[in-house]
Parts: sequence; structure tokens; C-alpha cells
Amino acid sequence: MPYRKPVVLCVDDEKIILDSLQEQVLARVGDRFDCEVAQGGEEGLEVIEELRAEGQDVAVIISDQLMPGMKGDEFLIAAHKIVPDAYKILLTGQATLDAVRNAINHARLYRYVMKPWREDDLMLTVEEAAEAYLQKIRLQLYTRLLRDINNLTQKLSGERELNRLIEKYFESLAETVGFTSAKISIEYPQQGLNLQAMANSLSSYARKLQIELYDGYVYPDKAKKLREEVQQAIEQAMLEEVSNLLVTPIRLQQGSRDLGYVVLERSEAVDFLREQREIQNTLQTLTSQLAISLENVALYHTILEQKKELEDSILYARRIQRALLPSDEIIRYYLPESFILYLPKAVVSGDFYWFAEQGGRYIYLAAVDCTGHGVPGAFMSVLVSNALSYAVNEMGVSDAAGILQVVDMQVREKLQRQTQGEVLQDGAEMGLVQIDLQTGELFYAGAKRPLLWYTGGQRQEIAATPRAIADDPQLFRDVPFKSHKLVPQPGDLFYLFSDGYADQESAERPRMGTRRFYEILDEASHLPLSQQAAFLEQRFREWRGTLPQTDDVLILGFRYAPKGSPVEL
Repeated sequence: MPYRKPVVLCVDDEKIILDSLQEQVLARVGDRFDCEVAQGGEEGLEVIEELRAEGQDVAVIISDQLMPGMKGDEFLIAAHKIVPDAYKILLTGQATLDAVRNAINHARLYRYVMKPWREDDLMLTVEEAAEAYLQKIRLQLYTRLLRDINNLTQKLSGERELNRLIEKYFESLAETVGFTSAKISIEYPQQGLNLQAMANSLSSYARKLQIELYDGYVYPDKAKKLREEVQQAIEQAMLEEVSNLLVTPIRLQQGSRDLGYVVLERSEAVDFLREQREIQNTLQTLTSQLAISLENVALYHTILEQKKELEDSILYARRIQRALLPSDEIIRYYLPESFILYLPKAVVSGDFYWFAEQGGRYIYLAAVDCTGHGVPGAFMSVLVSNALSYAVNEMGVSDAAGILQVVDMQVREKLQRQTQGEVLQDGAEMGLVQIDLQTGELFYAGAKRPLLWYTGGQRQEIAATPRAIADDPQLFRDVPFKSHKLVPQPGDLFYLFSDGYADQESAERPRMGTRRFYEILDEASHLPLSQQAAFLEQRFREWRGTLPQTDDVLILGFRYAPKGSPVEL
């Protein structure tokens, strides 16, 4: 809103006195205040309402006491209810003490002046009241300004989209400093920024702005024109003292480097409610926040680009990891009644399953849980998967425990630290099943991961060797991996799994635990294999609720079919 002078209102029933008062007031404070007159209290209240409707403040009210109809004290009390911040002066020659006391108590009377008054004395009183009003309003404005600046800097600091940041900055300037036009020139080649922007005030009262933004790389001609206009305004401000033209640099905090400039053109009217220094400080405060936010925007977009590159890399890593997993079709070819429940915690997983066929006689199925999850676990899974394939395909090891022994040595060798004596913390737990296709025999070897065997309606847990792959050899020198030869019956069920399902947290408990997990498997074992994966996943999600997944989850299940079945083992 363009600045409008506050008003000194003179109220008297005699026009000659009003004319004289108006002339005296304008001569004394007319550079800072307008002066309006009203013949009587009722008219005075109407003038006050009209001024307020037009957005003009009433600073001082001078009223005669003896007026027909509404007396001066009554008028001031009524006016006080409408404009309580206005300073009231009562002119009287015959006012009773009760009338003065009434005005003091109910209208916060500033002074009363006895008739006949001396012009200098009355105008000094008016000037003091006007200055007191300005100081009070300035304090209110300054307090509100500090609050507004705090809110606006928070709005700017939270913006991550460049164009919207500039728009918010213009809006902030319109709310605090006010302008008829504003121009911004920003050149930040390190972050690929070349932005020129302009805002014009279409309606100062409603703070409606017309904003134009031009990327210098996309619209070089328009951006160049705006940049030249900013430079011309800066030169004009340097050569001449122009009170309505404000210039401030957009300066980075680090290294005091300037990204560009902001140029504001304000209304020609002098604003007596705000000092030029205060206006300049407000502009600099908001512009400092703009500079910080520009750095944040640049950093944010750099992080976004890096995040996109990282996500692309992780997605590619998932493709590689999934390519290392055996196909479901090959597993179902050898184990027709089987399922795989595979729920990675992140894009890539530390859990994986592995399958191999050896010499047309043996098949191997393993569930492996590597140290960690996400990217570290995924790297470990590649290492362990390669070691398994090396043991079976390259070395031709056909004993389940022997395979684990080779994998253990291979992984420890790859992870060997350069520092002598350092204990390795990376490794893997796994359960490995071997089936002899000729004899139908089933063997199991485990590294900390057991095998569950459902036979005759009962559950049996085949314990694993109590050491993991790549555990400290000094601690497990005398603990070799052990194979178990099992004699299953047709239709028996077997389950291999990682610890992710049992370790899942819920809102009620820190973790599900092995006992509850086994009870859920007991329920699943009564269902067809084709339904078990969906059942287990549903129960898992019900247990997890709204909590995040704790770890990678892997469960492999299959039904044993003896030699001579349609798909011969």
C-alpha cells in the first residue's frame, strides 16, 4: 500500500475556528500529517469511519467541549472506542471538572487546553501528541516487522524449488518493505544458475504482484535486458542519492562472494513511520536469507542428482543380484512342490538363495544370510554366491559339509585384512540341502542356520554347526562343519530360512522370536505349498503393522518326493 499520511482531526461547531485550526496544524506538522475538520461530534465520528475505510490512520483528535448535541468529552469517548491509539486534546473555556475527568478516564485524554489558547502553545501540544503517536506506531510496526521477518525467513529457508523461492522472496519484500517494482539478477555459474527476475506491484493495497523469471541459458535476450536494467539502476543509485531506490547485493556467507543484486523502486512518498535505515536493514535481512536459500537450493539439487545416480547404481546392482539368483522355474523343475518367500529390506539384499545341479546326480538348495543388509549385504552375497558356485562347479565338491568348508576358506581369503591379527566381522549364515537324485538320499549342513523337517505330523529341528562362514578361525579351529544324512518319507516338508522373519519387531514386542515363528510355520505346513508363501507374508505384515521391516526375510520350503515320483529325484 502506498504510504498515506496520518490525520489530525479538528472538531468544532464554529467554522471559522476550524479553518484557523486546520491552517495552524498544516503549517506546523503538514509535512508529516494531513488535517481534516468536522463541525460537531456526530460529523466527527463519520469522518473517522470514512478515514478508516480508506486505510488512513487518525493520529490526533482536537475537540472543543461546548458543542450543540454531543459534547466534546462524549465525542472523545465515542471516538476512543473506534481509534484507541489516537491522542485526544480537549479545548475548553467553561468545561466542568467532571467533563475533563470523564475524558481522562474514558478517552485517555492526552491534554486539555483552556480557551483562549495561544497558537504556539496549542501547536506545541499538537506536535508533541503527533510525535508520540508516530513513536508508538513505529514501535508497533517494528515489533510486527520482526515477527514477520522471522516467519518470512523460515518460508524462504524451507523452499527448495528455485522459481518458487524467488516468488516467495518478492512476496516477502512486498509484505515488509513495499515496492512499485523490484528486479533481481543472479549469476552463480558453479551451480549452473543464471536467473533474472522482475516483479511489479499491480495492487499495493492487496499486494498483488506480476512476476517474470528468465533463465539466462533458456532466454538469453530477455535475461540480458533485465540484467542491463539492474546495472543501470545500480549506477544511478551510486551517482545520485535517490531515497526511493534501494540496492543490496545477494552475498554468500562463505567468502563474501556476490551472486548478484536486488534493486527496489519504492513510492516517491516519504514514509514517516519507518526510517530509511530500518527499510534498508529489512531488505538486507531478507536478501541474506535469499542467498542462504539459493545455496541450499543448489546443494539440494546437487544432492538430488547424486541421490539419483546412487539410486540408479543400486537399481543396477539389484539387477545384477537378481541375475545371480537361480530361476524359480529350474527350482520347480527339480522340486515341483516348493516356494520362495523373499522380502529384501532395501532395494538390494544380504539374504539370497542358491541352487545348483552337479553331474546329473546331485542338486543343492541353500538359504544364505550375509552380514548386514542393503548395499553391504549385497556385496557380501555376491562373494558368498561365487564361493558356493566355485566349490560345486570348479572344485567338484559333492559333500554338503565340504562345500561349506570350501566356502568358508574362500570368503575368509577374500576378506583377509592387511592388518595382522585383525578379527573379521563379515561373514554369512546358511543352511544347505543336498539331494542325491539316484538314491533319493537327503543331506543337510548348516552354518548357524537350522533345517526344519516336518515328518509324521511332527516338527524336527536339525541343528546347524554353531559357527558362521568366515568366523574367526582362532575361535572355531576345532569346530568343523557337519553333514546330517536324513531319511525322509514321501510328502515330508523341509524349510530353510534366514533370521529376518523371527527378528521382526512389532508395536507390542521388540521381536517375534524363534518360538512364535515356528508356530506360524506349523500353521503354514497344513496348507498346500502353493499357498504357503502368501500365508507367511500375510502373517509377517500383520505382525509388523506400521513399523518398518527390520531385516531381510528369506524362507524356502519344499515337499520331499522319493525316487520314482513323476519328477524323479
